Amino acid sequence: MLRYLRENTGNWIIKIFLGIIVVVFVFLGVGSFGSKRNNSIATINDEPITIEEYQQAYKVIVDQMRARFGKNLNDDILKALNVKQQALDSLIEQKLVLAQADILEINISDKELQQSLLSIKAFQKDGIFNLDQYKKVLSLNSLNPEIFEQNQINSLRQQKVRNMVLSTVNVSDLEARNWYLFQNTKIAVDYLLFEPDSYSDIHPGEEQIKDFYIENKDKYKSDPKIKTWYLKFSPEDHKDEVIVSEAHVKDYYQEHQEKFKIPQKVEARHILIKVAEGAEEEKVKAAQKRAQQIYEMAVKDQDFEQLAKQYSEGPSKKGGGYLGIFEKKAMVKPFADKAFSMKTGEISNPVRTMFGWHIIKVMAKFEASTQTLVQVSGKIKKELEQQEMKNLAYDKAGEAFDAVIDGDDFEQVALIADKKIVKTQEFTMKGEGLDIADNTGFARAAFELSLDDISDVKQFGDSYYLIKSVLKIEPVVQELDLVKDRVLKELTAKLQKEQAKNDAHLYLKKAVDTKMLDQLAKEYQLKLKSTKLFTRNSNIEGVGNSSEFNQASFALNQNNKIHPEIIETSSKYYIIGFKEKKFPEESEISENIKKIKNEISRRKQTQSFQAWINELKKHNKINYDPQVLN
Repeated sequence: MLRYLRENTGNWIIKIFLGIIVVVFVFLGVGSFGSKRNNSIATINDEPITIEEYQQAYKVIVDQMRARFGKNLNDDILKALNVKQQALDSLIEQKLVLAQADILEINISDKELQQSLLSIKAFQKDGIFNLDQYKKVLSLNSLNPEIFEQNQINSLRQQKVRNMVLSTVNVSDLEARNWYLFQNTKIAVDYLLFEPDSYSDIHPGEEQIKDFYIENKDKYKSDPKIKTWYLKFSPEDHKDEVIVSEAHVKDYYQEHQEKFKIPQKVEARHILIKVAEGAEEEKVKAAQKRAQQIYEMAVKDQDFEQLAKQYSEGPSKKGGGYLGIFEKKAMVKPFADKAFSMKTGEISNPVRTMFGWHIIKVMAKFEASTQTLVQVSGKIKKELEQQEMKNLAYDKAGEAFDAVIDGDDFEQVALIADKKIVKTQEFTMKGEGLDIADNTGFARAAFELSLDDISDVKQFGDSYYLIKSVLKIEPVVQELDLVKDRVLKELTAKLQKEQAKNDAHLYLKKAVDTKMLDQLAKEYQLKLKSTKLFTRNSNIEGVGNSSEFNQASFALNQNNKIHPEIIETSSKYYIIGFKEKKFPEESEISENIKKIKNEISRRKQTQSFQAWINELKKHNKINYDPQVLN
């Protein structure tokens, strides 16, 4: 195989796509080549999934999450996303599919493998496969050509199996048409709203307050509290120990060139004529016409700043439409594409974005550049010093924790670390009563400890901590006098809600009898409101995003004008009645039918393949200890 590739190579330098290649390696085959091992984390029909395979799959997903969440990634997010289970499931599914490929005798020819490798952009230079680059990429991912090629064969075999499974998935024009109708039919409703807050004349008496307090005593317990001791390991403790050489600064600069690149920027003003993204065509054209008229005034040398102050409907109006200096990614794509294609002093024709129509004036352009070493050496030096100080602080904290593991008590650990024990006052789970860099994080870590336990090394802000729990104070029911304001507020809200609900039911009965909301509103001096036309997935203006309201609305029609039940959403109560329904035009359906078929097909393929995988799982013996994932 390598001989063939050598004969078909060109030249190219690559600095991207490594992450993509690693993902492909893990989820389409990495780890499945090699001998069986006893260090398995799971088995499928006695075929092991090794710990090494699992660790690699887990690492890839964590790296993906880190790219997505950045510094916000923490253990809580990883647990919430169930990353450990994701990693194991991906390996199980991979092996199940490969087993089916064996049963179906699905193989990959040398030519298919060659075409696959030659098409991977990460291995190309100027669009042509490059052998040196191939070796470099594999080396960076700790793979040799034999392992990688076997992994690639596995991924191609899996894709063939997937294609076979999905070959039966079809979407008819009728199915697509019905789905488009379902999703794009619009309805408008009338409604009566009963809001608890509007019942301002409800004033509970002393006996009601007392009874409510007695019935709900457990709600009025004090917060649990805790006292701790801690040792703090601060980077600043090591500021006199760190020396960063000029050579180190230079090396860092050369290795992180991307970090010092300044993208192209534009300074601009704009005039915005607002129109909603999903607005009717008439409104879009009317807004465009107004914008065009303003554009024509601007190009006739009328002062752009004054025109913006007079006509713009955006938040920058008062500043004459001034947007400042910005890079391309700071603006929505249509606006950015136009602004960065213009010359200094040029005024654009109206440009449509999700916000409306923009007339743009470019005031200045700043070309992309790279900061010199002289410009950034001070910043780099400070950053390297801070990192080294943090490393020393972490190492010192780690040495102290080693002493904890060895069995030393907290006082001895403090002596070994040459640190003073800090003793906190009582504090709550929210960190009330603390004064450190991250009160909430510190409190969360402390409350996880059992009494007299010592934590492992924790980071809050730039510093590291060892925490010992020394006292836990359990919650107790507080006296009524201490919580009376809260009791009164919660009781009043409860009574207001009950009254709103009772009134809603009372008027619903009348509405069902009369089948006329407007007549009912007029007779009882109620305020009748109406929605604009909305689709099944709309955020309804004046109501919000309520699936109950939405579903009830689409159940209405000319023969079923009043919904027979109260709709509750966000502690408000609605009686709703039919107003208008609008179906998509046939021309609109025809225009979108291909796109809809593709969308439905993708969704059905995903569902079909997952259902097939689930059936495989049922008919294969899969064993693993769930505790391994905890």
